[in-house]
Amino acid sequence: MSNAKKVKELLVKITEYPHIPYWLSVRDAISMIRSVYGETPGSEEPRMVLVFDEKYQLQGVLTLKNLLVGIEPRFLRRDEKSPYQGLTEVDYASLSIFVEGTFSEKCKEEARKPVSEIMTPIRAKVDVNDSVAKAAFIMLQADVSLVPIMDGQKIAGVLRMSDVFNELTKIVLE
Repeated sequence: MSNAKKVKELLVKITEYPHIPYWLSVRDAISMIRSVYGETPGSEEPRMVLVFDEKYQLQGVLTLKNLLVGIEPRFLRRDEKSPYQGLTEVDYASLSIFVEGTFSEKCKEEARKPVSEIMTPIRAKVDVNDSVAKAAFIMLQADVSLVPIMDGQKIAGVLRMSDVFNELTKIVLE
């Protein structure tokens, strides 16, 4: 087993990976993710979706964490000015009982915004002719579990951390 395998041999075609336009609402993205991945927890892959602009240029990725942060009511966010600022974790637990009815409505309100407001921008890319080892290095340095694979200026597909892991760990197990 050589680590000289190229990322193009592991790519997932862009047409085979869930993707959405940047203007889609958070609510619609949640609905799409549930329809693509199902409602069963513990899927093999981290559930994420690619976000494109109108020229089909990759803008970012949308993860489950992005979605949860995206629907969190503003009045509960620690980075927002709020009358609840400075509360301890215990206080937040008590507060949740007080705001339970408001919470659901505020989540629905937040879910109306476009995914472009909550997505994670692309932080790294690899070339179709890069080695899997180089891609692993890039992914670890950028702290990402998925990278676009570029063929010149065009996106050819994506490379998932799980595929890199499976390929490179063959060396250890040989």
